[in-house]
Amino acid sequence: MNPLSNFAERRLRWLTASALRSTAIFVILTFVPILLLTYYIVATSIRNAQADAANADRQVRDFAVSLLRANFRSERDALAGASDETSLERALASMVGAEGALKPTARNLRRQANDLSLAGGSLARLRRRHSEFLAVQLYDANGTLIASDPAAVGGAFTGAPPEWFRNALAGQSATSPLQIGNSSLPNRIDFAMAVPPLTTSAPPGVLVGVLPVGAVADWVRHINVGPDRYLYILDGTRKVVFAPPNGPFNAVQIAALPAAADALGGRTGSGEFVSAIQIESEAISYAPLPEEVMALLVVRPVRFGFYIYKVFYDKLALIAVIIFLLAVATGLLLRAAFRYYQRYNREVESGRSKTEALLGSIGDGVFAVDAEGRIIEFNRAAAALTGVTASAALGRPYEQVMTLSEGGAEGAAGTDAVRQTILQGRTFRSLRDLTLVRRDGSRLPITLSAAPVRDDQGGVAGCVVVFSDASQEREVDRMKNEFISIASHQLRTPMTGVKGVLSLLLDEVLGPLNPEQQAYLRRAYDSNERLIALVNDLLNISRLEQGSLQLRSEPVAVADVVSGLASDLQVRAARYQVTIRVDPPQPNAAECVVPGDAVRLREVFANLMDNAVKYTPEHGTVTVRTRAEGPRVAVEIIDTGVGIPADKMPTLFQKFNRIQNPLSGREFGTGLGLYFARSVVELHRGTIEVESVPEKGTTFRVSLPRTTP
Repeated sequence: MNPLSNFAERRLRWLTASALRSTAIFVILTFVPILLLTYYIVATSIRNAQADAANADRQVRDFAVSLLRANFRSERDALAGASDETSLERALASMVGAEGALKPTARNLRRQANDLSLAGGSLARLRRRHSEFLAVQLYDANGTLIASDPAAVGGAFTGAPPEWFRNALAGQSATSPLQIGNSSLPNRIDFAMAVPPLTTSAPPGVLVGVLPVGAVADWVRHINVGPDRYLYILDGTRKVVFAPPNGPFNAVQIAALPAAADALGGRTGSGEFVSAIQIESEAISYAPLPEEVMALLVVRPVRFGFYIYKVFYDKLALIAVIIFLLAVATGLLLRAAFRYYQRYNREVESGRSKTEALLGSIGDGVFAVDAEGRIIEFNRAAAALTGVTASAALGRPYEQVMTLSEGGAEGAAGTDAVRQTILQGRTFRSLRDLTLVRRDGSRLPITLSAAPVRDDQGGVAGCVVVFSDASQEREVDRMKNEFISIASHQLRTPMTGVKGVLSLLLDEVLGPLNPEQQAYLRRAYDSNERLIALVNDLLNISRLEQGSLQLRSEPVAVADVVSGLASDLQVRAARYQVTIRVDPPQPNAAECVVPGDAVRLREVFANLMDNAVKYTPEHGTVTVRTRAEGPRVAVEIIDTGVGIPADKMPTLFQKFNRIQNPLSGREFGTGLGLYFARSVVELHRGTIEVESVPEKGTTFRVSLPRTTP
């Protein structure tokens, strides 16, 4: 042991005897470990900063996708709302008639010109409401332009109509690829929506809204991506719909990126594109816009300095060996790394500040929750509407911050919207009868929309909720209902007088009439009856919506009511060669008595039985059954009529909704009867259900409680 100890002692003395050797020992034993530890801290910070920047890219991308989808959906909804206007359907039917079955007489040509004028007026009104449209056009099934506003834009397609036009004709919501402009027209995108035929013999048409890409650019300008990010939008053919003027890629380069193909294939993700020529890379975050068959890319340049640090990190073992020869260079590298770290921190903070500023600039209340329902974003408008500050809301379950009520049941509406969005992964909207209970106890009518937020794997990571003050809309709705009520009251009195005078004339109290006079007076009398029915329907609906429809509570023998109605409808049924059959009540009529308003319940059953007769073909049968079922009385009206398609069932009880079928032209209808019937049944705490098989028949079932609700 002594020789070995002596050797170690001699070597140590030799190393410490020289200042140079002592300095080397100090550098190796002290500076290198500190340097390596410092490097580890800096490298970790850089890696975290890169992850934060990538997360900010995804946040900007997801917000841009949500905003653009909302804007595109708004344009499609505008066309969908106008596509079923009668003036457009008549214009299509008129054009087909003038060239086909109808002779081109002067009368038919005048009618055609009038229909085209009305259709042009409808297009002009739509374009006034949505001034972002360059033009709104109506095409027939062959791609021939029927009407346009303005008339100078557009025309028939050269050759066969394109695929997106044919998709719209088939009933799909279609968006065209980028349409390249010319000297008179800018680059544009066409939105297409099918216009249903007026009759089954007439072909459908297509309503097209022409949106200049300048409008898309305006939408993008509302997305504050920051100075170091660039947003691109490509259509399904990889044409550039929007590109920043100073972006790192031109139209050819961005279209050739694999990220563009992935986004157009319906995939969402992030990646990196390295260019050897420019000695830099671009971080790319991409997502699809599936409804428009488009792709959105967010590009952030990553400069060459990043690779220096990457090499420094990867070659750690080599650097540890030669670090004592590069002390000065190492100090400079540390200084540069610290500045790089600071720059990334500033970028991350800047990105978050811009995101917060963007959310804060939105006039509507916006908050976001994670998959557990905890609030992670809460903008200034949300704080103003709820009376809860953002600092108090963040991190808390949204049910503790947002107290919502609908129909008197607090919390139900909010749970439905937000929880169902997270569970089902689809957008939910609540546009009516939704009230926010603010922190001070005051109530505020609002509209609310909740949309899911998905992660890179497509799972639901939370949702974004947008809500706004609906006080003005509710007040306008109240004024509308009040006006309808007053107008209906004022119109009913003179129409009743007209009815009396026409009755006197038809009964020849004022003198004999010849057959032609009788026919004209009968037409006037029938038209007046239709007007009275329309006014009564509007008045009843107005009373329902204002809550002023008064119901009496008295014993109502349901079996006697439906039996009497069947007798009254026999003449009408005989006109259509339809048989009405009333089955005996089960177990007996005395058991089929409910408390309620006999007049209103009679109107309900009259509506249902009248519809059954109206939509049953000749030699068909309408069967009415009444039976007691424990604490309730059920009435079934069963017909062998044309039936109701399954896709029309969700809108069956909506106001002013008439389902087109081969027998819908038999008589005049307002589309209010079923809405009124369901409302009156629900006021009696009852239920109304419907089952239907197209071409075989429909069954309406009304169930009412036998005891006073």
